[in-house]
Amino acid sequence: MSFQIRFMRSAVFALLALGGLAATGTLPSADVPAIDGYGAVTAFPDGKEQPADGSRILVDLTADGPREQLNKGVEKLARYVNIYASAGERPARSTIFVVLHGNATELSLSDAAYAKAFGVESNPNLPLIRRLKQTGMEFVVCGQSLTNKGYRPDDSAAEIDVAVSALTALVNRQRAGFAYVPLDH
Repeated sequence: MSFQIRFMRSAVFALLALGGLAATGTLPSADVPAIDGYGAVTAFPDGKEQPADGSRILVDLTADGPREQLNKGVEKLARYVNIYASAGERPARSTIFVVLHGNATELSLSDAAYAKAFGVESNPNLPLIRRLKQTGMEFVVCGQSLTNKGYRPDDSAAEIDVAVSALTALVNRQRAGFAYVPLDH
C-alpha cells in the first residue's frame, strides 16, 4: 500500500474519530474481550452490521513480516475473535479456518524449524496461534508451499495441519459455506 493511501486512510479514521468525539465528548475505548493483549477492538453495541452468530470465516493468510516479530496477520486473527466476542448484547459465535501459504508458509514452522531457518530463538507466532486454537480456530498450511520452500511436513508445528494445497483447502471450505476473507497485509 502506498504512503499516500495509508496517509489518506489514517486521515479518514482520524476525522471519523473526531466526529465521534464531537458527538459524545469521548472516544470509545478499545477492549480485548477474548484474546487478552492482542487484537484490541472497540465495541459498538448499537452499530449496524453486527457480527452474525454462527458465521463461518475462511481466512486466506499470505502475508509475511519481520521474522523475529509477531506477524501482523496473526495479530489480526486475534482482532477477528475479539470482534465476534464483543458483538452487540452478547458474543456472536463464529468458526474461523485459516489457510497459510505463500509468504505466510513459514508461520506454520515449529520452533526448532523456525530457529534453524531464520537464526532466531523460536517462532514468535506460535504462542498466539496456540491461544487462537483454544478459541476453536483451525489452521492449515499449504503442503505445496511448504515443500516448494524446502520444508518437510514434519517441520510444521503440531498445532497446524498440512493440507494438500491452499487451493484445495480454500475451495473445500468455500463449498462448505465459509465466507472468504483475504489477509495479505
